[in-house]
Amino acid sequence: MQNMYSIDEIIYDCPVEALSSILGKKWVAGIIWELQNKKVRFGELQRSLEGCSKKMLTQQLELLINNDIVVNDKKISNNAVESTYYLSESGLALLPIMETMIYWSNSNLACGK
Repeated sequence: MQNMYSIDEIIYDCPVEALSSILGKKWVAGIIWELQNKKVRFGELQRSLEGCSKKMLTQQLELLINNDIVVNDKKISNNAVESTYYLSESGLALLPIMETMIYWSNSNLACGK
């Protein structure tokens, strides 16, 4: 039996298509790249992604959290919830894949030449 992959309630039978459906969403690659070496609060992340709305960032973080790529670490401090976001182990495992994609794109796509 073939594996099935569900992303945003869409079923994929190809793992490459499933991952591409995540990485191809607007802001997702930027979010992953920003989180590669650190824990970041929501506001910091939004400021680093110039042009990304609060609503869009919330949606994409939810997608990444639901797919175990990003972790939302919530702590209560002075009766306020403080959230920080960081890459999970599987999120960190995406970084070499993204670096390879960057290298391939720069070498092979017309916009990189």
